[in-house]
Amino acid sequence: MKLMQSFAVSPRLRATIKHSLRSVAVLSFAVVATDFVDAAMMTGGTAAAANPTSAIPVLNAASGVTLVVVNNNKTMHDGQNIAFWSFCENGMGGGGGMGGGGCPISGPTLQLGVGQTANVTLNMMMAPQEQPPYQGHTIHPHGLDVPQSEDGVPETGAAVLGDTYNFSVDTRYVGSHMYHCHVHTVKHLEMGLYAGFVVKAVDNAGNFLNVISQNGPTYDYEWNMVLSTVDPAYHNQNAVGDSTVFADYNPKYFLINGNEGISTSAPADTLTAATGKKVAIRLIGLPSVNATFQVKNASGSAQSFVVYNKDGYALPTPQTVSSLVLTPGTTADVMVTLPSTSSTWYPQVTYKNLRNAGTYTNGTVYTKLTF
Repeated sequence: MKLMQSFAVSPRLRATIKHSLRSVAVLSFAVVATDFVDAAMMTGGTAAAANPTSAIPVLNAASGVTLVVVNNNKTMHDGQNIAFWSFCENGMGGGGGMGGGGCPISGPTLQLGVGQTANVTLNMMMAPQEQPPYQGHTIHPHGLDVPQSEDGVPETGAAVLGDTYNFSVDTRYVGSHMYHCHVHTVKHLEMGLYAGFVVKAVDNAGNFLNVISQNGPTYDYEWNMVLSTVDPAYHNQNAVGDSTVFADYNPKYFLINGNEGISTSAPADTLTAATGKKVAIRLIGLPSVNATFQVKNASGSAQSFVVYNKDGYALPTPQTVSSLVLTPGTTADVMVTLPSTSSTWYPQVTYKNLRNAGTYTNGTVYTKLTF
């Protein structure tokens, strides 16, 4: 059931709307199509070869996907255990509300081909949630221009106790985007309800193409990197509603694909590729602070890469750089061309302090690219 409105509502009316939706039951009969390769060599739409350590599932949104919200937790490098909520593929790690099990902190990456129709259901059975007026969850396809009824924004009428989202996009959107919960975003986004959303170019048969943007260059490997930060105070059980905790933000942990990666010897994610090949890296910026992306070799020297898309739109002219700043809620699609001799590079993200632009303690997160 979807409640349509063409105007924003007050918090009081919003609470009334949500309360009236509490009796809505959403039945999900979607068939889940999964591809457990997050970064893979692509040939005619078929994934093979690479198997990054993050193992974030990649799902075809047009094939019918059912997501649930689960409790999750992660022990950080200093031993502190942090509670999360995660979007999880139904059946992978328990039903809603159960332990995260095999579900990573970041939800499954959703892919959608140009002209194809997304069919994504959010099943709220047993989902962890706040009390009214901030109860429930939604799926908001951030960066995609979709009908208001499919946008997952409670203030404009989105159901918060479960829904099915159907929409399609055109060639303008080929590139990386994101989805997240839009209920009490300051809390729910921080809790982990976010993931990547990638729009893919397709051939005449509807198969995904290994191009970085519509009519853009081809790549041999695709690596999705979801950037995020963690302020432990936001994850406290008392940080709910209109708590004064939300008036400040002091992240202590810094993630790529749900992992810390505080050194090159303990990277957040690893991709093994072949020499001379091209690697598309899709940077999906969901931290609450600014971040700088670089690729460095084993000696610490910055390597150049080419930026093709920003916020899911192709740039008029690709930019060759050795450093790229991402602000909260933005994305970028870049490509690196690997040399002909074997080596190891370290794509990395440095998270910057909101107050002085300095690097946070343990604020550089390393990944590893071996070829």
